[in-house]
Amino acid sequence: MNLRKELVLLAGGLVRRDFSRIAGSFGAGERGALATLNERLARARELLPAYDAACAKALKGARRLSSMEEFRLLPAMSRADLAGYSGHGALASLHSGGTGSFGRVETRLDLPAVAARYAALLSVLETTGWRMGDKTAALHPVEYSFFDTLGERLAERRYGGVVFEFFQQYLLYRLVHNRKNVYYGGNVFSDPAAARSAAEAAAAEKPKLLIARPDVLMAVLKTLRKSAGPEFKGLRAVLTVGTALGETVRAEAQERLGAAVFDMYASTELGYVALSGACGRLHADEAGHLLESSGDGGLLCTDLDNALTPVLRYDTGDLGELSASACSCGRRGPALKFRGRRGKFAETASGRLYETEVIDRVFQSGLPFFQLDAATSSLLLPAGCGEREAAAVREALGLRAGEYGASRPGSLKISSSGKFCYLP
Repeated sequence: MNLRKELVLLAGGLVRRDFSRIAGSFGAGERGALATLNERLARARELLPAYDAACAKALKGARRLSSMEEFRLLPAMSRADLAGYSGHGALASLHSGGTGSFGRVETRLDLPAVAARYAALLSVLETTGWRMGDKTAALHPVEYSFFDTLGERLAERRYGGVVFEFFQQYLLYRLVHNRKNVYYGGNVFSDPAAARSAAEAAAAEKPKLLIARPDVLMAVLKTLRKSAGPEFKGLRAVLTVGTALGETVRAEAQERLGAAVFDMYASTELGYVALSGACGRLHADEAGHLLESSGDGGLLCTDLDNALTPVLRYDTGDLGELSASACSCGRRGPALKFRGRRGKFAETASGRLYETEVIDRVFQSGLPFFQLDAATSSLLLPAGCGEREAAAVREALGLRAGEYGASRPGSLKISSSGKFCYLP
């Protein structure tokens, strides 16, 4: 018996009767999609007048959905819609959107929604082979450090968020999960020594599970190419989330670290939407989310568990391909091939390249980290690089003549949340 797990399941069951079922396996449980959607729709229309008017037009005056086909007639929600919700009754208030061009948004969750997200997280972790109490190391940007952001949150009087974050990071994750956060700075993308230091700190924890964003995982793998070690002895799995994971990164991580690699498609607004397995394809959490593709390949997603501030057919700003065909891993449900952010692409002689496609063209090469800055048509490079590296990047991507012609060494952009993207 895993006493830690049993206590967590018991506590979760006091909040949600289906807590154990959600936590049991990713995408498990039936949550009555149509009935739930009508409840969420009624609340959204009550709180958002403009959205209510758009729904009335789409449903020809009807107040409720009579079928899932009608659900797909509803207008897509935007960040602006989510910004219209009030904060009353929220246990957790989560902020996101600082890295894209779609504006910031605050997502508010009540107690049952927080419990559902936590149960889904447990199901993700267990899918990787992790068991409650297994040693875990998580590579986190220093921008997410609790104490680095404490002053700002106190100044803004976000006291509830401070308490929630402390409980999550230091009581739940550290003591119950046995997870240690290893913080790194944005220099890991320009200084191999910094990337190596982060890898050594994570390996020193002797984790069975390593959690990292794909961007820092790329930095760690690049530095491991140059010399032996550090060794991740006993590592069983790597779980990535937060930025795009290319197939070349997955393959190299499995080979160099000797561990299975799982990728999670998630967001602050929606929670844990899809998870990949050994097949490498992302499979949607059909029990808690409805994932759709719009006409231009954009991804729309509905969170069935957020009753306080419903998120319905939300335009994620991401692009991807959904497939309902059978998968070699045996999992059912829509499979997602993620491409990147809408509007962030490189024009090449052979067509547009989005984030994952850029990664797969260049990651296995010896090229330095770089960024294609569309605003200035510049190629951003780490300090110490020159025209030779710039020319190699342009050749590897097959950029069109004249595109990204200016080279700017020492100018890599790291977002306010510490993210690195090839297409900033």
